[in-house]
Amino acid sequence: MAMLPCGYQKRYAKVASMSDDAVGANLRVRLLVNAVLGAMAVTGGLWFLQGGLSLGATVVVVVGLMVVLAKTCSGVAQIWMWSTLLLGIESLAWPFLMLGELRQFGPEPPLEEMSKVFTAVLFGVFSGIFWLTFAYGLYRRTQPKTEEPSAPLTPNQAKAKRKKQR
Repeated sequence: MAMLPCGYQKRYAKVASMSDDAVGANLRVRLLVNAVLGAMAVTGGLWFLQGGLSLGATVVVVVGLMVVLAKTCSGVAQIWMWSTLLLGIESLAWPFLMLGELRQFGPEPPLEEMSKVFTAVLFGVFSGIFWLTFAYGLYRRTQPKTEEPSAPLTPNQAKAKRKKQR
């Protein structure tokens, strides 16, 4: 404990003195809080995508998604991985919905509607790529690390390694 910076010594001592039940309860609370926040973020994206949701639909989506995330995800990173993946899919769906709405104006839609579609394509594609990339980074972080078997060192490499260790 002497190697830890000042602020972390107290925190480490506090966690080390906690029982396993208290640590497990603390983890469950953190998972539940993050599941609620992730579900709210995804529901906000869905609200934006649909142009508004009723209060009942909002509550059902938040509670349903929160339960699914809390039950299936074993860590906070997995909760946010799934949440950002869903946000990315929603962001990529937005331009397609706008293009579908554009068909109702016939072969020559008004300039105002065309500018809305342009904005949707520009921001939807960029934000979709951002959220999907973020989700992939979290996915890579949650995967167990595999060590590659190291090849035997050549005599020159072994000599350099011994020299470096001195």
